[in-house]
Amino acid sequence: MAESAIRERNQLVVFALGTFHAAGLIVALVLALYAAGGLAPLLSSLSTIAGLALFSALWLTTVWSTHRTLRGAFTVAPWTAVPLGIMIPRAAWRGGINGVAFLACLGLILVISSAFNGDIGVVGFGALIFATVGAAFAFVIGLVLGLLFACVDLALVTATRAIVNNEESRP
Repeated sequence: MAESAIRERNQLVVFALGTFHAAGLIVALVLALYAAGGLAPLLSSLSTIAGLALFSALWLTTVWSTHRTLRGAFTVAPWTAVPLGIMIPRAAWRGGINGVAFLACLGLILVISSAFNGDIGVVGFGALIFATVGAAFAFVIGLVLGLLFACVDLALVTATRAIVNNEESRP
């Protein structure tokens, strides 16, 4: 019974952190596009279905990646958790995989959207560049963001444990 409760708590923590990561990525993307002046043209050319599919793909790949990264990180006793020396490379690798997985979903959604719009001729040449050069950039960007979010997650978990374990703050 206690193991089931711990597993459910860990799944909730992973879900919350993965959702936080996806929301943070969306906010950063919107701010960058707004600052560059490309937000209005992008939103006017993006259908509601395509936008929802893109957000769903980002959210799913990010929560999946967060789950894979944080396996074994949250235990009852902090000294039995995965060591930091293993967690950081795992976060970097999973962040890179997340970047490539989202790029693949992005490409699939754009191909389907272009097929419905009748612009399939442009997609052929773009797919070649998209799949090769884009995958390398997506991996590197995902790697850096994975490291960033791992540091944020570890800081949040450390702060939470310090708050929960502080006997002086309890009534």
